[in-house]
Amino acid sequence: MKRLIAGAALSALMAGVSLAHAQHQYPERPIRLIVGQSPGSAADGVARLLAAEMGKYLGQPVVVENQAGAGGTIAAASVAQMKPDGYTLMMGIASQLSLGPHLFKKAAYDPFKDFTYIAPAADVVMVLTASDKSGITDLDTLVRKARAAPGRITYASSGVGSASQLSVEMLSDRAGISLLHVPYKGTAPAVTSVIGNETDLLSNVVGAVAGPARAGKLRPIVVFADKRSALLPDVPTSSEQGYELPKIAGWVGLVGPAGLPGEITAKLADALHKAQQDPKVQAFYAAQGLILWQGDAAGFLDRARTDSDVWGKLIREKGIVAE
Repeated sequence: MKRLIAGAALSALMAGVSLAHAQHQYPERPIRLIVGQSPGSAADGVARLLAAEMGKYLGQPVVVENQAGAGGTIAAASVAQMKPDGYTLMMGIASQLSLGPHLFKKAAYDPFKDFTYIAPAADVVMVLTASDKSGITDLDTLVRKARAAPGRITYASSGVGSASQLSVEMLSDRAGISLLHVPYKGTAPAVTSVIGNETDLLSNVVGAVAGPARAGKLRPIVVFADKRSALLPDVPTSSEQGYELPKIAGWVGLVGPAGLPGEITAKLADALHKAQQDPKVQAFYAAQGLILWQGDAAGFLDRARTDSDVWGKLIREKGIVAE
C-alpha cells in the first residue's frame, strides 16, 4: 500500500513538473487565434496585424482563423470548450462577451466564467451620421424633429443587437425620443442606405463613415466617445451637445478558455503590448479611428462586466432579441 501511495505521489509530482515545463517552454507550436467576424472587418484587421507581430515575440506563428456567424457567439462558444493550454485563443469583441448573452435566448457560454481575459487591444469610436434629406444637422435638431414626429425618423444599423443599433437606442432612451430601426446585414449596406436617402441616420465606427462624411455623402452630427475623433475633428461629442452617454460597447481584446495558466497569460499579454507599439499597427489604428487600449487583464474584465451591466439593462428594457 505504501508503495502504491508513493507511486501515486511521484506520478502527481512528475505531472506537475511536466506541466510547469510546458508552461515555461510555451509556445512550442503555432497558436490559433479565432476571430468571430468575417475577413475585412475592423476586428479581423486588428487581429491579423497584432497576430503577425505577436508571433515575432513569441517565437511561433499566431494563425488567424475566421469563424463568423451569430454576432461572433458561435466562435465564442467553440473557444470556451477548448483546452486552456494557450494554443487556441480568441480576439474577442464586446458583442460576443458583453452583449451576446443578453441578446440570444440561450447563450452557449458564460462570458465571465468560461474565458480567461488576457489583455485589451483596441477601443472604438462611433459616429452618428445623417442623410441629406433628413435635415438633421445636430443633436438638438434630431431631438426636436423626433419629438414632433415620434417613430417617423429612421435609423439604419449593421444588424440587430450591434453597437450600431444599441448606441442609437441609448441616445433615444436618454433623450426621450422614439426612432424607427431599419437593420441591415452588415455595415456596407447600412452606409449605402443613408447615402441613398433610404434611411435618415446611421451610427457606426468612425473608420466606416469618415470617408463618406468627408466626401459630403453623409453628415456627421455627433461622436459617441469621451473626446473628438482625429478623423472628424470638427464633429462634437455627445457630452459637448448636452447628452451624457455611457461608453460604447465596441472594444476588441484577447481572451482564452477559462483556466489559462498565469505564466502563459502573462507571456501573451506582454507579446500583445509589444505588438501594439509597432508602427504598422499604430498606423492602422489611426486610419480606422481606433483607440489603442493597452491595459491589464483586471481592467479589461472590469470593462466587460460594466458594459454587460449597462447595455444588458438597455437590451432587456427595449426587448431587443438577436435573430
